[in-house]
Amino acid sequence: MSSSNRQIYQPIHPDVRALLDPEYVSFHDKYFQYLIPDDQKTWDGSARVRHPSVPATESVPVTVGDVRDLDLGNYNVRVFTPDTQKPKDGWPVFLWFHGGGWAVGDISSGNDVCALICQRAQCVVVTVGYRLAPEHPFPAAFDDSVDALSWVHGEKGSELLGTDRSRIGVGGTSAGAQLAASLAIKASIMQPPIKISFQLLVVPVIDNTATASTIWASRKNAPWLTPARMTWYRRMYFVEEASTQHWKASPNLAPKSLLSGSPKTWIAISEQDLLAPEGELYAKQLAEAWKEYGAMDAGATIKEYKGSTHSILAMSGVLSKGRELLEDVADQAAKWFNGR
Repeated sequence: MSSSNRQIYQPIHPDVRALLDPEYVSFHDKYFQYLIPDDQKTWDGSARVRHPSVPATESVPVTVGDVRDLDLGNYNVRVFTPDTQKPKDGWPVFLWFHGGGWAVGDISSGNDVCALICQRAQCVVVTVGYRLAPEHPFPAAFDDSVDALSWVHGEKGSELLGTDRSRIGVGGTSAGAQLAASLAIKASIMQPPIKISFQLLVVPVIDNTATASTIWASRKNAPWLTPARMTWYRRMYFVEEASTQHWKASPNLAPKSLLSGSPKTWIAISEQDLLAPEGELYAKQLAEAWKEYGAMDAGATIKEYKGSTHSILAMSGVLSKGRELLEDVADQAAKWFNGR
C-alpha cells in the first residue's frame, strides 16, 4: 500500500508544523503519523516493542571498558565501566533512569547516552531496570530507584563497582527524570542522608497533576506525547489518583524545605514538548527554595532545544538535535564530575 493510501493516526497539528525541526517533521511524516497511538489501544504490552515499520532511532553506543548486567532482586541494572585505570578513590558513579511512562523501557533503553556519559565523564554508569506498570504500580518504580541508590552508596555496591561513594550523580529522561528528581529529594532526608552531586533531567515529567487546561495548555498540540498519551501512562502507574499529589510522584509538590535539599541541576527541555512548561517551572521552584533556605552552592540551568519534541533524546541516531542533546548530557556529567 502506498503512503498516500495509508491511514494517518497521528498527524502533526497545523499550528505546530512550521515550528518543528524539519528533520523531525520528515521522520514523523514518514513513520510516526501512521502508528496507532498507544492510548487508543487496549494494553497488551505491545507498547514495549518497537513497531516493525519504524527503524531504530537511538545512536550506536560508543565503546567502553566493560558492560555487564546484574540482578538485584526486584530489578536489574546494566553497568558501564570506563576503559581507563580506576582512580585511587574509585570512579564517580552516575545513576540513570530510562523513560517510557513508567510502563515501557528497560536496561537496553538509552544505552547510547549511558555509554557516552561513561566515556566522557570517566565514571561508572548504572542504568536501572526498575519495575514497570501496570504490573507494578506506584510506588514500585520509585522504591526501586531508592534501593538502587542505597546499593550504589553501600559498601557492597561501591566495592563491586569500584566507585567513590562521595561522588554520585543522578539523571533520567521523561518519567525516568521524574524518578531522578524525586530520588534527589529523598536522598537528602535518608538516614543518614546520601549526598547527590548533581542531577541531569532530560524532558522531565515533573507534575503528575498537570492537564491540558492547566500547565500543558501552551503545548497541548505538540506531537507524539499528547495529553491523551501522557494521561494513559499516568493512569497505569498511579492506580490511586491521590498518589499524584505526593512529591514521590510530582517533585514540584514537595515543600520548599525538601526541595532545597536538591543538588545543582541541569534541565533539558524541548520547545515543542507537552512537558516543557513543567521543566521551566521546576527550575524556578528550585531557585526559590535554595534562596529561601540558603543553599548557596546549588543552581539550576535550563537548555531549550528549538523545534524539538519529547522524543528528542530517543532519536539521537536520526536527528541532529537529538545528537546535540546526547552530547550535552555527557558533557554536563563530565563538567560536574571532573570540573571541566
